Amino acid sequence: MNLTLLPKVELSSIEPNKFAIELIKSQIVDHFTQTGESPLELLVKSEAVVQLLEGIRADLKELVLDELSKYPGGKAEVLGSEMAKFESGVKYIYDQDYTWSKMNDQLESMKFAIKEREKMLRTLPTAMVDPESGEMVHPAPRISTTTFKISLKK
Repeated sequence: MNLTLLPKVELSSIEPNKFAIELIKSQIVDHFTQTGESPLELLVKSEAVVQLLEGIRADLKELVLDELSKYPGGKAEVLGSEMAKFESGVKYIYDQDYTWSKMNDQLESMKFAIKEREKMLRTLPTAMVDPESGEMVHPAPRISTTTFKISLKK
């Protein structure tokens, strides 16, 4: 792979805005679509960078939250971008309510029945007549999307 034709991307030199990121991305994609080179090596390297950055973000989360607490409203402008603390994944616990619990039990029972029906439709070899309703029951069509995955070595 001839990486010399690609833009040199160093983390410290990336302008942290959507336009700059889109520009770099477009240059890289254009390189591969125009030259016909295989993008596999680049994608493996980019997966390593993604995992690196996700790891840094996860490991620095508490430090970042502590730092943002020093700013009014938990918001700070950094390099032209806004960073803000916010609540995510808010959950409520309803199981202490009798009516909710009863309704949830009915729902879970229906979910189980649906899963069983889906299992039967997936394994049905050919169409058949439902003995209860007399209607034709057809096997569930299978659809999928082809994509790829990258598994880095340990």
